[in-house]
Amino acid sequence: MSNIFILRVQSSEGTKRIDWTTQDTYKKLYEKVVDVFSLSSSDHFVLYREQNKKSPIPRSPIKTNFRHGDIIYLVSEQDNLFSKENSSSSLIIKSDKPIIKSSSQLNFLSKLLDIKEDDVDLQLEKIDGRIPRQQDPQLCRHNRHGKCLNCIPIEPYDEEYLKNHNPPIKHMSFQAYIRKLQNETSGDRNTFSSLENISCSIKDQCSAGHAPWPKGVCTKCQPNPMTLMLQPYRHVDNIMFENGNMVNRFLNYWRSAGHQRIGFLYGRYEVYDGVPLGVRAVVTAIYEPPQETSKDSVELIFPDLHEGIVDELADCLGIRRIGWIFTDLIPNDKRLGTGPVVHHRGNMNTLFLTAQECIMAGWFQNKHLNRCKYSPDGHFGSKFVTVVVTGDASGQIQFEGYQVSNQCMALVKSDILLPTYDAPELGYIKETSSEQYVPDVYYKEKDSYNNEIMKIARPLPLEYLIIDIPTGFPTANAQIQSTFNDNCSIITTPFCVENRTKINELQDMDTLALYVQQFAEIDVKNSKSNPYKATDILADLHLLLYLVVNDIFQFSMDQLNPLLNSLRTNDLKGVETWMEGDHWQTLLQLLQIELPSLSSSVNQLTYTDSEEQSSQWTCSQCTFLNNNSNQKCDMCSLENNTSS
Repeated sequence: MSNIFILRVQSSEGTKRIDWTTQDTYKKLYEKVVDVFSLSSSDHFVLYREQNKKSPIPRSPIKTNFRHGDIIYLVSEQDNLFSKENSSSSLIIKSDKPIIKSSSQLNFLSKLLDIKEDDVDLQLEKIDGRIPRQQDPQLCRHNRHGKCLNCIPIEPYDEEYLKNHNPPIKHMSFQAYIRKLQNETSGDRNTFSSLENISCSIKDQCSAGHAPWPKGVCTKCQPNPMTLMLQPYRHVDNIMFENGNMVNRFLNYWRSAGHQRIGFLYGRYEVYDGVPLGVRAVVTAIYEPPQETSKDSVELIFPDLHEGIVDELADCLGIRRIGWIFTDLIPNDKRLGTGPVVHHRGNMNTLFLTAQECIMAGWFQNKHLNRCKYSPDGHFGSKFVTVVVTGDASGQIQFEGYQVSNQCMALVKSDILLPTYDAPELGYIKETSSEQYVPDVYYKEKDSYNNEIMKIARPLPLEYLIIDIPTGFPTANAQIQSTFNDNCSIITTPFCVENRTKINELQDMDTLALYVQQFAEIDVKNSKSNPYKATDILADLHLLLYLVVNDIFQFSMDQLNPLLNSLRTNDLKGVETWMEGDHWQTLLQLLQIELPSLSSSVNQLTYTDSEEQSSQWTCSQCTFLNNNSNQKCDMCSLENNTSS
């Protein structure tokens, strides 16, 4: 039997070894190279003995004369030799969309086909994104149909454009960041490395076969050290509340009790024109989960038994949970609880988010991951936002929006980021113990000589982890229709918000009866049109939740689905039809039993056509509905417009 020795094959993809014997032929050599590099055939490359390509190796069935340790050189005769679909080192997915290259998971293609990204991402993917520029009269020397370097459209991630924008754009959008990765890749401009999620945890089972931590560790299973960097992009570029009334309802808790409050933001994501390829989070409602509150802190109560119901209602209404909001307000006159609020965060002299709030934000973002087809995991980062209600420099209430970086999400997921005891603006990285391996985490700062130095993140300034997001409300000229009835001028007493027993706001049948009564008492006899619509009565997330969870007359989701579909599409006829159904009418009868003072007209609390209303009048004595052509009541003969 022939002795086995080693040959080295060098290529643009690196050097690999093959087993060889003195009985093997040159033809066999080509076959083994195909196998070791996982190529489709030997027709598209040539092997050489020297690096200068002067002595090609033939493909003949003649025995070779190589010696142990010899090196041969593989030269490709086509550009994409190592990018075949059957390659074991890489995978190329060909489509009319940007080509994705993953070197870590061979099932990336099947995962990609199953990933359904957010609608806003699908819309942005179809947009060119490049920013048009006008001709410069000083520099452009061509006709108006031509283009030169001074007037061609620029990319959405152009640093000069973002810096000189008014106001300056501190972070490019996530879609612009993807375009930048695509364009910066050498060679094929439609190919870029997949977006890898950061991991700060040691692998439980290592392929090296050693004992788990703390008895064993190797470079394959331990996470890489991390250097904290300011994240150049953000997943959400703007936060907007549909109206100010929903926020006032949220703040009424603090105004009444003087306690801080947490709420979950429900809404949608849409394309935002203020940033190239930007995303805006539009808040339509605020749900307040069970919580223990005080003047200085808030503690959420888990589990929230109604969380799944709220999410299901929101999904049927075409919205979703997109963030969380909390107050950090201290009145200037603490004794009376009135006056301007104390300004104590929001600039470089104070703080933006505390370490505890960063950890909470990271926990929420890990719970609501952003679906992304460019990652082997199917997700990358998060669109979940954080809004802080605090004071500004003049003592007025203001709203500040934030996210934490993907690095912060990884630190929180691995449970290695801790708050400090006496400095809320600083965080602290755990130290490695027998229970947990913690990678080294560093950050850069400049010393007194302006030299950049690396420091261990114990403690660390939280500015490296925080991304600020402009937050506000629609302008006076903006034509934005509110999803719910917060802006309805007819409603003088909104339905109570859930979980507010501490300030004596109770959701019960009495409260519901009083809420409904304000619509029943509206005088529309002399009005040409009804001053409210059917959607004004039921378009309230707090009311819809109460209809499902109350203890007296519960509505099932199947019973509410026709109403929710009509509210989502703003179908007035559909809402009217639902209100004429047995479920709503039965509830109205129960309300009259619960609150006898409720007007008897509540049974007719169904939106009717304005022409029908204007052609009829109600007898003030027997409440019979008569046609306008009748001067006397058909039931009791009382004349029209006379009192009993």
